[in-house]
Amino acid sequence: MDAFFAAVEQLDHPAYRGKPVIVGGLGPRGVVSTASYEARAYGVGSAMPMAKARKLCPDGIYLPPRFHRYQEVSTQVRTILHAYTPLTEAGSLDEFFFDLSGSERAFGPVEDIIGEIKHLVQETTSLTCSVGLAPNRFLAKLASELAKPDGLMIVRPEQVEKVLDPLPVRMIWGVGKVTEKRLCTLGLANIRELRQAPLELLVREFGAIGRTLYHLARGEDDSPVRPSREAKSISREVTFPQDINDVTEIEGILSQLAWEVAAELRRENLLGKTVRIKVRFPDFQTITRQVRLDIATDSSNLIKSCALDLLRRRVSLENRGIRLLGVGVGRLCEAQVRQLPLFEEEEAVLDRTLDRLSTRYGEGIVHWGDKRES
Repeated sequence: MDAFFAAVEQLDHPAYRGKPVIVGGLGPRGVVSTASYEARAYGVGSAMPMAKARKLCPDGIYLPPRFHRYQEVSTQVRTILHAYTPLTEAGSLDEFFFDLSGSERAFGPVEDIIGEIKHLVQETTSLTCSVGLAPNRFLAKLASELAKPDGLMIVRPEQVEKVLDPLPVRMIWGVGKVTEKRLCTLGLANIRELRQAPLELLVREFGAIGRTLYHLARGEDDSPVRPSREAKSISREVTFPQDINDVTEIEGILSQLAWEVAAELRRENLLGKTVRIKVRFPDFQTITRQVRLDIATDSSNLIKSCALDLLRRRVSLENRGIRLLGVGVGRLCEAQVRQLPLFEEEEAVLDRTLDRLSTRYGEGIVHWGDKRES
């Protein structure tokens, strides 16, 4: 979907159409989730600190996300895809992979199928999408990116090298600013140069990631489309455009992610018995830390406290920035029985109050603070 969150806001609020719309956390530590194409003309992009976005686009329309509304539209899109293939995987609310192998017998050539899907999405949601058709997931996603906005691109097997070779290496999955800089230092600025690099060199310089880069530069990706199943966990994560080193800022973002996960649990009437955090460092080292609870919970305060405790006690941030941060809750069960709170239901009442405010005014309008903040 094209600029999905912002496009939904422009759809629901005609006065926003044609204007720069930025959706994300509105607090001092907020991050941009989605920027409309009008806002992108000012240099605003996803994962950018909201403070920087406001400097680049002071006259933009800044809105908190309304995930319940985005979920409604996302479900409409998935329903359309399921009519053509059961092999549909949601990458996120605004991104889907779908495998059309075998669908031709029932619906005709795949080129016609994706044209129909694109038309139905726009007719049903009044929003545009960009579609990529290719032999595998990596190439299909790349094609959809190259087709944006509102485009359709087909990459046939014999066209793979022609499409990939002139592209900068940052177009490859997992290549961020740090990896791109290291590749350029090695004289590998575009995918053609990367494709011609020896496997031994890439493995020596990047370890296991080097082997992945070697195959992706050749358009090789054997990962299957995995049909979405019942959620085993609920999580939120954010990738930063620049590494974050300030521990106070990191903890503030972690707290907000924990609150969003807890709110999603309550919306889905679920409880979880494990809390985990995910931290990715600039060198792409990724670690997870997890704690198991005696009693399943959907408490914002408890999930936040567990996440912060895991970060403070089991992750060393000394002299290290981070590029990705996430919070998740697993071992889910239906919220049929809850443990009674120690002090009446003050915490539960507060959680429900925050949920109602978020439903009415959008997520991020109010959230848990830190006792140390003034």
